[in-house]
Amino acid sequence: MRVISLSVALLALAGGLRAAAVTETPVTAVVTFSDGSTFSGDLGVVGARPLTLVPFGEDRQRTFLLRDIRSVEHTPENTSLERPWVFKESGKAEKVYLDGHYPLLNFQTRVTLVSGLCVSGHVVSAVLRLNDGQGQRKLFLQRQIKGALGESPADILHVSQIRMSGAMPGGGPLRGRVDGFGRLQSVTALDNERGQIIYARVAADSTFDFGAVLPGTYDLCLLTDSHVLLGLSDDGPRERPGAPLEPGDLDAINRLFPLADEFFKDRWIVGLRGSRSFAKALVYLRRSEYYEAERWTPGGFLWHVEVWSWHLADPDWKLDRHHLLLRHKQKGGERNRKLMTGTALGAVPPGSDLHITSDSANHADWTFIRDLD
Repeated sequence: MRVISLSVALLALAGGLRAAAVTETPVTAVVTFSDGSTFSGDLGVVGARPLTLVPFGEDRQRTFLLRDIRSVEHTPENTSLERPWVFKESGKAEKVYLDGHYPLLNFQTRVTLVSGLCVSGHVVSAVLRLNDGQGQRKLFLQRQIKGALGESPADILHVSQIRMSGAMPGGGPLRGRVDGFGRLQSVTALDNERGQIIYARVAADSTFDFGAVLPGTYDLCLLTDSHVLLGLSDDGPRERPGAPLEPGDLDAINRLFPLADEFFKDRWIVGLRGSRSFAKALVYLRRSEYYEAERWTPGGFLWHVEVWSWHLADPDWKLDRHHLLLRHKQKGGERNRKLMTGTALGAVPPGSDLHITSDSANHADWTFIRDLD
């Protein structure tokens, strides 16, 4: 008879899970296990953390909303039989190996998004909830599984595939070209739907390409050798609709802004858009004196352009997150850039091929914010 490890078993929940623990709407999915058994129903993440992956070759985590996923493939990367052991003496590294073996499985995960993009890497262990109409069950999606003594790797039951049966293809390419604002150096974008920063590939001819992006809208930020050009729209996550901003909201946030614990001594809010549930403050930060400043920014300063998201928890505003759009180490003698906003760079949908130009006939709505000095 097959032995099922409790660490990965499909467990029926006696009681319901509180909806407050799941921040995103469940999606319809079919879950397949390593023994070929399948379950279908409404799938959600337990807790507030989205499904998280560390892609191969990268040292940063990426998060994914279930509604953006077409499928998840979860397969053993390597398996082995290990011997149990104990330390021979407390405080020393010498080990004493015991009789028997236990299986150890390390997993790799491949996430296919509705945009067609595939991301492979190591999952940050997560707990999912499946409601199949007969009750709610827990699924454990784990980076590593350690079996019991006497088991073999084939005895370990684990999730092998999750297919979102209701997922529809969406998103599309996002690219563009910049003329008349100097040499393009970098392009980033705030994903308004997911609250994430994405990065574009930049070519020597001042073109940029984000590849295939997910459905939603994007506020772009372009760094050239003479300008910082960006869009700041009212768009935000669909889970956080709210009342429009009102006169006096910027002043209220500015009163709390200096209280934030921050590395940068000099910082300014230079714009505010969004709603009272997801307000986006455009922030310029700079610092000239810090450890090893003469090494990294001799005669100059370090500066950031960020978006700080806030929400109104009546009567006070609360800071949620910092979204880093730009980080630049400006050396002495380098030209100060001009910060400008334009509607062409705000709330940009997938499928766009932008032509950003200084020609006022095409972009009469550019707004100068300040010199980044």
